[in-house]
Amino acid sequence: MEKQSKKILVIRSATRILDKTLVSLQEEFPGCHITVLLPQSVKESMEQDQKVNEVLTIPNQRRMDVSSYGKKNIRRLQEMNFDLAISLYNIDHGLGYSNIDLFALAAKAKSVRGYNSRGTFVEVTRSTATKKAFMEKTSFFWLGINYVATSILFIIITLALIGEWLFRLPFRKKHASAKTVFAPSPSVRKPVKVRV
Repeated sequence: MEKQSKKILVIRSATRILDKTLVSLQEEFPGCHITVLLPQSVKESMEQDQKVNEVLTIPNQRRMDVSSYGKKNIRRLQEMNFDLAISLYNIDHGLGYSNIDLFALAAKAKSVRGYNSRGTFVEVTRSTATKKAFMEKTSFFWLGINYVATSILFIIITLALIGEWLFRLPFRKKHASAKTVFAPSPSVRKPVKVRV
């Protein structure tokens, strides 16, 4: 019985590692059928690549995620029955690419991987993609909270210093006027000359 070739969907989210990833996939899965999903503007150049069997596009002005691709197109991806879906990351840990991971998962491939700039990959599951999305969204939240807390503390400390300065101001004036009105009294007596 002839073994059927793997159908692979590659979502072109990181351009600098695309070629390296395609070569790696062809070495791992000889005879595989590779479909690349990319922005409309680079469709022609990708169609010229011998490593790519099929090209799907998304309009240029849209962000690459499930909602911008549309339900109809997502259903079409699901009907293509991919064995493997690939997310590409320009950075090792893949933070910032949760929308691509969720997009790859929406294709309902049998397996989903995230390839990074070192040429290694991680298995992507619904829970890892959700966790990554949560970390991405909350990191901005905590950054904002940090700025707000720092600003509030700065204002409190500044107001406290101004309050202390205003509290000490009347005492400083009384002390200064006391020095000008009264002559200083000698606290040490002058030495007396003794005749011997």
